[in-house]
Amino acid sequence: MFETGTLKSDSKKTQLFITTLSGLLFLVVFAKTAIAFEQFPQENAWIRATPSVVWFDDPNSTISIEVHIVGRDDVARVWLTEILSSKVEDETWIELFDDGELGDQQVGDNIFTCSDIFIPHDKKRYTPSGWGLWLGFLRVELNDGRLMGNNYALSVGLVDQKYKDTFETIELAPGLTATAYAFFIEDVNNEVMDNYPVASVSCGTKNLEAYRKLYSVLPDAFDMDLVMPGMQIFRPADLAENVPYNVRVSNAVEHIGLNIIDSTAQFGSAGRLKSVTYQSFGGTGVFDHEIAHTWGAWIGQSLGLLNGPHWNEMTDICGQLGSYYNASGRLGHFSYLGDETWELISNHAVLPYAPLELYIMGLIPPEEVPDIHILHSPDVNDVEHVTAASYETITIEDIIAAEGGERIPSVEDSQKDFNLAFIVTQDIPYNDAAYAFFSLTSYQLTSKDGPEQPNVSLAPFYWATGGRATLETRLPVDLPDPNGLPYESNDIE
Repeated sequence: MFETGTLKSDSKKTQLFITTLSGLLFLVVFAKTAIAFEQFPQENAWIRATPSVVWFDDPNSTISIEVHIVGRDDVARVWLTEILSSKVEDETWIELFDDGELGDQQVGDNIFTCSDIFIPHDKKRYTPSGWGLWLGFLRVELNDGRLMGNNYALSVGLVDQKYKDTFETIELAPGLTATAYAFFIEDVNNEVMDNYPVASVSCGTKNLEAYRKLYSVLPDAFDMDLVMPGMQIFRPADLAENVPYNVRVSNAVEHIGLNIIDSTAQFGSAGRLKSVTYQSFGGTGVFDHEIAHTWGAWIGQSLGLLNGPHWNEMTDICGQLGSYYNASGRLGHFSYLGDETWELISNHAVLPYAPLELYIMGLIPPEEVPDIHILHSPDVNDVEHVTAASYETITIEDIIAAEGGERIPSVEDSQKDFNLAFIVTQDIPYNDAAYAFFSLTSYQLTSKDGPEQPNVSLAPFYWATGGRATLETRLPVDLPDPNGLPYESNDIE
């Protein structure tokens, strides 16, 4: 059963075929001409999917979507489009309503809703290991007929059904549960965040309750803690998604540009915790970057190596903590080739830690850090053979002298194995798919494999360190080890 409607943009027309299958609504668009959308301001809408994670290709696993229009009353229609390619005819569209139908609670309240949405089958949406994200991009039609769009996507987690019953759960206290690889907070009283999904988030400076809840039921057994919301969280001021960041909690390492500090008690730790990371919903693509902030980048500031808490974009340090060179239509990191030439490595490349980063982390001795160059007026017309009008050379001896000595503890005495607590928080109960999704996300951080295709944005910590350090996210809870996980042959011993 289906019915058709028409969406107009000047002389262009797109036929909408609304199909009802077993009571589940999804829309498919066949567009013969691309539509040029004006930009719909980010601060004028936020979106929530409930639940935020579903089983992949399970017709009984559906979501409801709400689009809240904020600060304007000229929106006539709202829909989401799934962009899998540059071809508009390949898009799938889901229309939402503000007419009291299909799950909408109140007519004309500027909250556009659609319930019982089934995400159709397409393996492009998840990694070979079996989980990933569906993305929906906002499109609106205004009262005057103009079409507008915003490509800040709604994200919905998808998990392969082969992981059903993989992760047992245990209740540690009311509202606090865990699997073997993730700790879950049901934050019904908004103790961790002041609201969901529009929240003032400052995990690590103000929002400390997530860590205190962790340590209220688990021992002080973690070097790092990570908080990931169970859904996308948007900043109240501009409704943009809160981005990942790291906050240093303690530091006992000398001569890497950091002060000695210990703020562990504020977080509920008895002294072990080094740093905490806020990670946006659904992905860990910048995890290695954020974890590296536990130690850097602050070394060599007096020598011109830094741009804020990142490496100067004109250096060839490369690695995880570098700022990107961005000029002349080129974006990336410089890598020295020798003979006074460099390669400009694309910002899309997944890089291991740089030697200077490995040094501040205590994973290599100073003599393994090569000379660093600061480029002046680079010529990037040929990104494979970049030249510079001039450059400065900074040696590791220069850096050690500027910092008052070599790193203490040295590579011989430094920590090499780290434990991380993966914390998830939201204001509603978790479904089984969510327990699996976040546990798999946490478990993937322990992999000894390299970047996984097509999810090449994540470089597991072990790989990024060149096998010099390990990361464990297994929680100290009375649960059996899950069976059937990916990377089992590469589990950290």
